[in-house]
Formats: sequence, C-alpha cells, structure tokens
Amino acid sequence: MRAIVQETAPSLAAWVGAIPPRIQVVVAVSEEDFKERVAQLDGPRWAAGLAVPSQGLILLRSPRQLIEPEQFRQLLAHELTHLYLSAALRNREHPLWLEEGLAMYASGEGGWERAAAMAKGVLQGRLLPLAELEHAFPGDQDGAALAYAQSYYLVSFLLNQHGQDVLAKIIAELARGKPLTAALREATGQGLYALERDFKEEMTSRFSWLTVITAGGTVWVLISLVAAVGLVLRRRAHKARMSAMADGGEHGGVQDMRRRWPPGPRPRLRGIEPGGQGRREEPERAGQEGDQGKV
Repeated sequence: MRAIVQETAPSLAAWVGAIPPRIQVVVAVSEEDFKERVAQLDGPRWAAGLAVPSQGLILLRSPRQLIEPEQFRQLLAHELTHLYLSAALRNREHPLWLEEGLAMYASGEGGWERAAAMAKGVLQGRLLPLAELEHAFPGDQDGAALAYAQSYYLVSFLLNQHGQDVLAKIIAELARGKPLTAALREATGQGLYALERDFKEEMTSRFSWLTVITAGGTVWVLISLVAAVGLVLRRRAHKARMSAMADGGEHGGVQDMRRRWPPGPRPRLRGIEPGGQGRREEPERAGQEGDQGKV
C-alpha cells in the first residue's frame, strides 16, 4: 500500500498543484470490518472504497474482497486522486469530467474498454457535449460508458496538447473561483467551445473508420470486438454477483462509477458500485459541513 502511494503521489502533486495535508488509508480486513467502518462514515455498504477529503481518509476493501484483486492498485490510486484534487480546489465547483477523467488517468483505467466505448461514440456520431458532463453522467449503460471514456481521453488530450502542468493551471484558476471557460482560456488559450471542437476533431481522426482501415485497423476492430464481448460477459457476471450481494452474498470489485450532481451542494459520499453496473442514489450526509467524501 505504501509503495502504491509513493508511486502515485508525485504525479498527482504535479497534475493538481497541491498536496493533501494528511493521508490515512484504512484497508478493511474483512466484509464485517468494512461494513462497520463504512457505517461510521454513513457511506454506502456496497462501495469498494471511498475517500473523505476533509479527514484525509481513504477506506478500502482488501484485495480478497474484490472480484478482481489486482484492481486494488487502481482503486487506491483513484481514491488518492480525490484527496489531491480536493486539496487543490478547496471546495470550489469543478466539472465532473475533470475529476473522473483525472482519477481514471492517474489510476491507469484506460485500455480497450475505454477505447471501444470512444470508438463506438465516434462511429455513431453521438459524442456527448462537454457541458452535459460538468454535473452529471448519463444513467444508461452505454451513455455512462461513453461519458467516462470521453472524460478519460479529454484529460489525456489536455496533457498531450498543453503539457503536464496544464491541469494544475486549470485547477488553480478554478480554485480562485473562475468559471470553467475562463479557467480553460487562462491555462490553454482556448475556451470550452474551442477545446471541445479540437477534442472532437482529434477523437474523430483517431477513432474513425477511415483511420482504422488505413492504419491496418482490421486487427484493431477485431480486438475491440473481443474486448466488447468480454465486457458484456463480465458485466453479466457482475450483475449476478450484485444480486447475490443484495441477498447478503459477496461484494463486487471496482469498475466504472456512477454519480449524479443535482443543483446545489454536492453529495457528501459516493460509492463505487460493484462491477460498475446500474445507478444508485447518493447518501445525503456524512459528518460535518464540508466533509465531502468521494470515490
């Protein structure tokens, strides 16, 4: 666990431009231990992990409680991102795509599933407007998968196009209370409209059928199809596990996250759903004012 933190922390500090004053990571050794600890935080029992930035606290299930134990590294890196981002933003409003995109980028949650979702969105001509990804992600499975893919690739696009310090610049402007468009213009020289235009052009060029074919993409398409089939099979298995969980069975691991921000203050705690399936209402409160938990 210490090795994961030491490996991830320098990059997070560089990307967000801040360091949390305190980091405490608690790994629940059993299902009962996790339930007891998460209840004390008024968090969701079905979560694989959660972060409480105001306390500098991360609570995780142990690897043996996850469907895919190797995802523990991703889970911890993901939760660390929330602590670092909260320290930099100082409770200022920020776009959901930035938070989730950075968390996925930092934890290495890319791969064929993200690529397949983005390719599908490009080829079907249904990329989501960035304005729709500032406060909420779609609740349906395909829409949510595309929203997470766009968030991941948008953060990657910003870093590739404008350098490794661009996120810290954007976050610093947001922390000063500037609107998103003004923060983007200060950091990149472009407002939200221009950024969205260039991003869509890049994604269309990268994932279009013409690019796939001219780049020997037949193999790419076959691999994407295999990845898509594997994703469907895994999600079906996850759904079965979630049903068992509802009846007191085992908990699932970490995949995508579902969040919805209603108008007004953001919810206190959010949980990673087992297998990334479905959507759950968020708990209303956790702790004192400003005690914002994230997953």
